[in-house]
Amino acid sequence: MSKQTDTDTELAALCKALGHPARVKIVRHMLKVNACYFGGLTEVLNLAPSTISQHVSALKKAGIITEGEKDCRSCHCIEADKLQRLKTLIDAL
Repeated sequence: MSKQTDTDTELAALCKALGHPARVKIVRHMLKVNACYFGGLTEVLNLAPSTISQHVSALKKAGIITEGEKDCRSCHCIEADKLQRLKTLIDAL
């Protein structure tokens, strides 16, 4: 694959991860608290916990958020470098 194809694939994956309003809301909330978020995201979204879990999984798969500590399932952290990378890829369009 060419470098451009790799970049296009990366951009598409990041956009896909943010391609649902609930995921955008999760990221926006985490940026607002400006720290790792401890607690259930059911306080932020009016969705079933299983649905929220699916959205969190998609964001984790893309590297946009990570779990804080090994044993802390309800601790999620924004990966600022990944969001900066997304901004860079969009600017390069």
